[in-house]
Amino acid sequence: MCSWFGDARGDVLYFGESAFWHAMREADGDAAADLASQAPQRVGRFDLVREALLPPLATGNPASHSGTWDVLAHPNGRVYFTSFYDPSGWVDPATGAARRFDAAGTGLNEIALGPGGRLVVTRYGAPGGGDGSVVVLDPDGAIEAEHPLAPEPGAVVAAKSVAFDAVRAEVWVNTDVLPRDGSPARFDARVLDFATGRELARASDPELHFPRFAADGRSHFAWLDGTRLTLRVGEPGDRPGPDAGREVLLDDAFATGIDFVQDVRDQPDGRVVVTRWSGVVHVVSADARVQTVRLPRTGDGFYYTAIATGDRVCATYCAGVTVTCASL
Repeated sequence: MCSWFGDARGDVLYFGESAFWHAMREADGDAAADLASQAPQRVGRFDLVREALLPPLATGNPASHSGTWDVLAHPNGRVYFTSFYDPSGWVDPATGAARRFDAAGTGLNEIALGPGGRLVVTRYGAPGGGDGSVVVLDPDGAIEAEHPLAPEPGAVVAAKSVAFDAVRAEVWVNTDVLPRDGSPARFDARVLDFATGRELARASDPELHFPRFAADGRSHFAWLDGTRLTLRVGEPGDRPGPDAGREVLLDDAFATGIDFVQDVRDQPDGRVVVTRWSGVVHVVSADARVQTVRLPRTGDGFYYTAIATGDRVCATYCAGVTVTCASL
């Protein structure tokens, strides 16, 4: 098991625990290798003040085939989780109560908070190798809508990260476009109407690494243009885009092919934290000042989600169930 996407509430960082990457590597790249064994399915916890792991939360599925992937610390007190090969669900840290969303099916990937407490979730791919979709769930896990992504000839379109624009009632999602003939993957970003799922816009160059909307409507989008990585910060109501809003340069020599922006997190103090696989973490203040820390990395482990607390950064590290902290 290793640490995946995280989300913080108060002084606790919640995160997924999954054996997916380890199983796939041990099976020479077989993405279904996680199905070969069972393990307790849990949501990890980390105390950001003491910088220590807390006992994990059980999800009510003690013999799962798939760990937990993304998590969302919801305003209602629950922690929602996705689990690719098993049903997703929620767990209540206060009571230990848990529920799985059997009717929502499998393949769920990343989560964003939607209107009225709904969940906007990507389904990476449909059963049988079909295209991905954007799913809207109510807080109890019932599907209110599912919007399949428009297909690409000769390829499977897989849905990754998702963000909900409350100003325009639109959904941003970035994708892997996977040719069926095995040629290299392509990537694009799509904008959907929340109510109907109609595609409103699409772009592939530059590449959208990660979209995020803060609760106040500000947008924080990480874009890669060649070897130039930027964070575009838009005010509420501004339409996001690679040339929109205020540009914050993060790296002008980004190592393409071996690194990726895995998460972007806005924080209560106004800072934004950008986490890269490599352990390079950028903390951007409200006045666009950038602090960068390089967390230690060994072997084939990589980082998912970082949170800044004071002058410290703590990040989930997919190398065992690990959270790594360092000073800014």
